[in-house]
Amino acid sequence: MDNDEGRQGSPSVKGTLQYFEDFSEAARYDYTVDGVSVEEIKEFARRYDPQRFHLDEDEAERTHFGQLVASGFQTQLLCFKGFCDLVLQRAAAIGAPGIDTIQWKRPWYPDQKLNVSVSLLNKRLSTKKPDRGYIRFRLVACADINEIFIMEWAAIMLTKSAVGR
Repeated sequence: MDNDEGRQGSPSVKGTLQYFEDFSEAARYDYTVDGVSVEEIKEFARRYDPQRFHLDEDEAERTHFGQLVASGFQTQLLCFKGFCDLVLQRAAAIGAPGIDTIQWKRPWYPDQKLNVSVSLLNKRLSTKKPDRGYIRFRLVACADINEIFIMEWAAIMLTKSAVGR
């Protein structure tokens, strides 16, 4: 994925950090996540989420999924990695206090490509620490027209430009 693809509402020059005030209220980031293979699903499951419908095709066929499916955590991590590559690696981010909601709406099947859209929901300055602000995002991943995964996180803390420059 080219890191400059999909950026809207967020001016930045490659290699320049983006600070709190550089993020537009209308910012939206679109990118794709390549499908995962059966072996990638099984490898992740063996290490992190060893449930039968992630590990064994025959067992998965007997579940309501009807076939092997990726772990929801694998879906979350791969979708978030795209956002890190596209935005956070060039942001003056200093952490996040947490994730508000995660919804696994539908299973992610092998080799399905996901179309991901991350929208900036709102931003606010910290009331206690004048050197930072908080930005709230919503990530939606879709395969075809169906929503697979939705995540909203509380905020990404970013320093203000006067502090970091």
